[in-house]
Amino acid sequence: MNDNIEFRIASLLPDIKRKVNDAKKALKKVGYDTKSISDDVFADEKPISIVFAGQYSAGKSSILKMLTGYPRIEIGVGITTQTAQKYDWNGINVVDTPGIHTTLRPDHDEISYEAIKESDLLIYVVTQELFDDYIGKNFRRLLIDYDKAGEMLLIVNKMADIGNTKANQEIKLQDLEKVTSPYKPSDLRTVFIDANSFLDSKTEEDLEIAQLLYERSNYETLIEELNDFIAEKGLTSRLTTVLYNVLDIVEKVIMENKLSSGDEDIDALEEQLYQKRRIIFDARRNLEVKVQSIVDSATSDIRSKGREVANSIYDYKNEEDANEAIAAAYAYVESISGKCTDDVITSIEELSGKLESELDDFYNTDFSKQLQFRLNNKYEKQNPQVMKIFKSDLFTQGGTRIVSNTVGDVGANGLKAFSGSNMHELVLNVGHFFGKSFKPWEAVKWVKGISMAGKALGIFGVVFSLGMQVKDDIDSDNREKEMRSNREKLRAGFNDAANELNNHFTKMLDDYVAKYYLSEINDIDSQIEKINSLKTEKSNELDVLESAAKEIKDEISVIHSI
Repeated sequence: MNDNIEFRIASLLPDIKRKVNDAKKALKKVGYDTKSISDDVFADEKPISIVFAGQYSAGKSSILKMLTGYPRIEIGVGITTQTAQKYDWNGINVVDTPGIHTTLRPDHDEISYEAIKESDLLIYVVTQELFDDYIGKNFRRLLIDYDKAGEMLLIVNKMADIGNTKANQEIKLQDLEKVTSPYKPSDLRTVFIDANSFLDSKTEEDLEIAQLLYERSNYETLIEELNDFIAEKGLTSRLTTVLYNVLDIVEKVIMENKLSSGDEDIDALEEQLYQKRRIIFDARRNLEVKVQSIVDSATSDIRSKGREVANSIYDYKNEEDANEAIAAAYAYVESISGKCTDDVITSIEELSGKLESELDDFYNTDFSKQLQFRLNNKYEKQNPQVMKIFKSDLFTQGGTRIVSNTVGDVGANGLKAFSGSNMHELVLNVGHFFGKSFKPWEAVKWVKGISMAGKALGIFGVVFSLGMQVKDDIDSDNREKEMRSNREKLRAGFNDAANELNNHFTKMLDDYVAKYYLSEINDIDSQIEKINSLKTEKSNELDVLESAAKEIKDEISVIHSI
């Protein structure tokens, strides 16, 4: 067994809580009132929500117990969960729903659907017997009508009944596609497991048998899929809000209570670094909010267009008109994507340009210029305190750090004088990250491989051989099924395009922020640490506060690395 395999986001939450509490204790020691600091990791954010749903007796509760290790979760044969049971899994909201889509307890459906609507991740569970007609129909309701394909992980449980082998999994995948179409099972992150085998492996005394049970459970594949989902959706960003808030308070208190480095100009330089950090941090948050707002609006328009064209497609008199309507909708989505790209670039250029100007103004003040001149003089006279900082690796990497530029050009001003970083490239390189027009249809997984040169209808796999002909000799049931299938495919295609657009810009924004904002903040933090190392006779209370600040910064770095 591999004890290092873990659901990363769940393992991070206890560390975050501990570091926030450590910071609060340190703040109390210097007399700071910590009542305004929430103990909740998601104080200002929506908590991450994972909902387990599926047919009764599919093993949802067993899987939940396998993941969380909670012993009090009731498991067994039959309907063991009567209501939606909520659990706090290290700060994650986990909901175990009653079995849905059963004629035994139809009231359970509504309980489950309400929980599903609010979920970030839906874990849908079936047994190795897969779907019957009734369960399959309702599963597609979640997949298509609720647009949960991009937020779903499909688990096939109880594979030990037939053998959890690659051959059996391939057979099941072919059967699953009959229900998941137009999506492939791989689009839904389908995993074949046996939860009871995992639970049995924990109590089995024979180590060899325990290992066999563990391998049969396929636990590690499930955890890998969960971690990939969290990373793809960028959900870890919700974990940093409370850390940034606490760090901001800790650093303010440190600045208010810190002792001198022994040199007033070095103290002034440290204060400037803190102010610069705050300017960049605030700009980064504003940038993320603005871009997400633009993307949310675009994805909403795409989904709305998908519903519109799917609902109206059979109102047309002939196939040619229907083709034209879908082609127009297809082109409309392309235009939305193009406009989204343009709006994102414009907003980033505007906000990044504003940041550049703000930093230029900040370093162009008389105080900054005089400080720069005094530091240069002290460096030339080999002042020991100043030399320690200016000669450090942190300030001379590549010859472009703060003091390198300051010393090299006394007459320099603005960003070039004190920064020497890549902040001046903020606007220049926006096009590098966002300039290439994103093609949503090329990114939709289940349409890849289908000829893009054909009619728009062919892109979605929609066939109107029967649907557009209303004749007495056409079987009405077949026609209804075809119409429903075509509408579902159309809606699913547009929903997927919206999801891919969101994923694209989320990744692009993360990369841009990491290169031009987070890297700068990390450099500033390193520079401040170097200055702090020169401080003398610091109190124990401030030592603890600075240690707490470093712990929080390290945790933020870990989260950003996921």
